[in-house]
Amino acid sequence: MLDGEFGLGKSKTYNMLKTLVQNFQNIQVVAISGRNEKMKRSFEYLVTEAHREDSIKILDYTTKIPELMSISDMVITKPGGLTTTESLASGLPIIVINPIPGQEEENAEFLENMKVAVWIKKKDNTKEVLQNIFNSTELMTKMKVNARLLAKRNSCKDICETVLKM
Repeated sequence: MLDGEFGLGKSKTYNMLKTLVQNFQNIQVVAISGRNEKMKRSFEYLVTEAHREDSIKILDYTTKIPELMSISDMVITKPGGLTTTESLASGLPIIVINPIPGQEEENAEFLENMKVAVWIKKKDNTKEVLQNIFNSTELMTKMKVNARLLAKRNSCKDICETVLKM
């Protein structure tokens, strides 16, 4: 699942999808453009030109993120709090792109240090990084296990109990 963002990093997100479309024929992708119509049109054009409509689906804004994550093997996204939390709760490895300086960069660094994510930086060759990840069953399995270990399964219940005790 590729999570597009509204505003910052649009070209990086587009280039990520382009890399997936052009170099990885044996994968299925759900790319989400959110409310960014220009990004959606760019995504659709890219997919149509490559004749990949059967394996790459483009969605605009959706409230079905949990459902989409339940059928995904990985998430490619900027490391905002909500998407990161949902990814961990779903036990999904994360490929981090476009973190906003500050909290999102700290999230990216933390996730990478915890071996849940791979952060693709400007200097990195995206195709090579993705090939290394996709070709390593061991790495993918380890990232999934680490995501499940890092997720706080009963966090909502724990928060409620803490608040009630106060």
